[in-house]
Amino acid sequence: NVLFLVTGMTPQIITETVWALACDPNNEEKWIPDEIHVLSTQDGLTQIKSRLLAAEIFNQFKKDYPVVQHVQFSESNLHVITNTENKPLSDLKTPEDNECAANAICEKIREFTADENITLHVSIAGGRKTMGFYAGYALSLYGRAQDSMSHVLVEDKFESARNFFYPTPESYFVTDRFEKEWDAKDAQVWLAKIPFVRLKDAVKDKHQLKSDDSF
Repeated sequence: NVLFLVTGMTPQIITETVWALACDPNNEEKWIPDEIHVLSTQDGLTQIKSRLLAAEIFNQFKKDYPVVQHVQFSESNLHVITNTENKPLSDLKTPEDNECAANAICEKIREFTADENITLHVSIAGGRKTMGFYAGYALSLYGRAQDSMSHVLVEDKFESARNFFYPTPESYFVTDRFEKEWDAKDAQVWLAKIPFVRLKDAVKDKHQLKSDDSF
């Protein structure tokens, strides 16, 4: 099981999505990732390294919810979007930047779906809207029967809380942008599963989708 996310400057998307997929007691169809892969800009990956990995937030998450203790997620699972000269992009501003992001997202999804032993779940919750669109569209192009897609939604008061990463099993207080405190244990997080048309097996072998064309 591979979870693939596109993210921006909010690494919380990762833990919120994993919690909703694997830990939510109200989710009757739990899906536990074996690996998490993230594609982002250089600035986005810096946020993940500092706030999720270096600050031990992800390790604490695994301690709080033992069901995800074997999930593989480290710096080697972080993939950066590069420009045409193969230099990492710090943000997506220009049409050229967006084209590079489209190709990078499409390539990762094509790579994962080329392996029949992989079940891929794509989250489109993070990053700029163009990134989410490209991820959803690429999964529609290459997705198979076993693949799925979602968007994670968080209660308003927790969405603006910088130190909220997932609903905790015990009381843990976080502060929103108005300096008001809330207990993360009571946070509402919803997973919106997104149906999509799977085109990979529907197109003929001679179709350009079967080649290595750019997005």
